[in-house]
Amino acid sequence: MKKIKITSLVDFMNKLNEVSSNKAFGFYFRGESLIYDFPLLSSGLRNKNYVEQLHMVRKEFYKEIGYSLDEDSRSNFMAYSQHHGLPTELLDATENPLVALYFACESNLKKDGAVYIIKNDSTRSDLLTSKTYDKEIDLEMIYNEMETAAEYFQKSGGEYIKFKENLFFKDISQGAYGSLLFENTNKNSSKLKICEYILKEHRKGVQETVIHHSSNILKNKENIIELMNLLDAYCGKLKKEELEQFYSKFTNLKFTQEFKISTDLNLQGSYQETIEKIVNYKPLILLFLMAYEIRSIDFPPFPKIIYKPSITFDRMKNQQGVFIYQLFKNKAKPITCYSDDFDKNIVKTVIQKIDFEYQFIIKNKEVILSELDNIGINRKFIYPDSDNIAKYIKDKYKI
Repeated sequence: MKKIKITSLVDFMNKLNEVSSNKAFGFYFRGESLIYDFPLLSSGLRNKNYVEQLHMVRKEFYKEIGYSLDEDSRSNFMAYSQHHGLPTELLDATENPLVALYFACESNLKKDGAVYIIKNDSTRSDLLTSKTYDKEIDLEMIYNEMETAAEYFQKSGGEYIKFKENLFFKDISQGAYGSLLFENTNKNSSKLKICEYILKEHRKGVQETVIHHSSNILKNKENIIELMNLLDAYCGKLKKEELEQFYSKFTNLKFTQEFKISTDLNLQGSYQETIEKIVNYKPLILLFLMAYEIRSIDFPPFPKIIYKPSITFDRMKNQQGVFIYQLFKNKAKPITCYSDDFDKNIVKTVIQKIDFEYQFIIKNKEVILSELDNIGINRKFIYPDSDNIAKYIKDKYKI
């Protein structure tokens, strides 16, 4: 992540042109009027005490107003709630950098703001690249599918996982396939990122690091001991060649070779079996789930989820708005060899970190707002409703 100081609109456009030229991918942009220690947090996840209540609050809001909504608003109720100020898991972003610049400048005029430049890599087939959805039900299914798979994984002692629905499983399967078939030769490959995370988080000598309870470990004891021996041997070894060696040995474990993926779908004989014959993607799917479940206080490697709802509000059209659906998870906390059963059950809410390529530090906000106004990027454009247009005119004439 690189910080770049911006003092004018021309400065912004020149620097933007520099960072975006010769890139094989596009960008999303988000403007924030203050520089926070933890930027890019959706409104519903800024207070961790509120996280568990998000669904309940949205349900109550729907109970109050759902009868008056059209079908589009009902089907995209999370986006509708966000539009009307209810905290959600959605992070507003835009495909227009000038809109992000306006948001960075519109308030807290005496303090620096920031524009965050976020990679849009959804066109590349890879396990950890962005995944784009246009239906809200698909967003909610991601969390449900991952938690269902994790539950089967834990209860079976790591013998199998089950996905109930099609879309997200298919997306990560295709991504894993693409990761391995078109694999980078550098340390930034998805395979090595996931291996690195697991080997950082594993605690040497702790058997309940991936499968959290001894009763479940007994169901697959011999294979889990084999897995733990490998994790202990490579724990903390994070050089590229060490990560490659770990992955190679992991694919040959009985734990890995006997692992099964089950779905409620009739994919056998077509999609799933076809790609398995070309590339054995199953070990990478297993590592992806192990990263999701391993004891840690950090969110695991996971794709950015981009949401482009079928419903668009007037301001979303002008703002060229998109949402980033920010996930959270109750992660089992790390333990030591001496931890008791109570410690093994402690969980911590962890939130997905939204990575960004550049942080533009915005100074001279009033000057930049005036320059944006000259090219039509102003309050009446960003918020095209009667109240905000009236406020724009009132401020313009200082009355």
